[in-house]
Amino acid sequence: MDGYERKRGKLADLNSLLRGSAENKFSLIIGNIDVLDKIRYVITLDSDTQLPRDSARQFIGAMSHPLNKPKYDSKKRRVTDGYSILQPRVAVSLPGTNRSRYARLFGSDPGIDPYTRAISDVYQDLFSEGSFIGKGIYDVDTFEQALKDRFPENRILSHDLLEGCYARSGLFKRCAII
Repeated sequence: MDGYERKRGKLADLNSLLRGSAENKFSLIIGNIDVLDKIRYVITLDSDTQLPRDSARQFIGAMSHPLNKPKYDSKKRRVTDGYSILQPRVAVSLPGTNRSRYARLFGSDPGIDPYTRAISDVYQDLFSEGSFIGKGIYDVDTFEQALKDRFPENRILSHDLLEGCYARSGLFKRCAII
């Protein structure tokens, strides 16, 4: 498909493969795919993002916590309690701080303990929801339940915010990606 939405389309294809219905969307699949239907969570990162050691374990632990378990409301067609997406706090690495003027102006203090600097996220604090930035962990089944065939293809400039609203995104401040 020409112009198929880059990240949203790829996540939809991946989720379909994980649930057994998209082998034809990939040019090459190696290995036994029978185990893929057991995958509960997917962690998404950009190619220039680093996932520090033990962060995946912390993400999975946070997603598995009973208070974070997503609850889908079939009448509203969205997650109304808990979270199907948890995203980390984004930090800047020491080498990354001097890459551009923008990084110097808007980057956090590199090398400083981030827990003493992170104070709050307005959306999370006021509405118990975060604004999804496209990086983090998501519950495959609930994510698909809330978003499958929800939006028209190739008409949305920024899908992250919409996904965060319907699938419900939360901010996991104890975990950072760089």
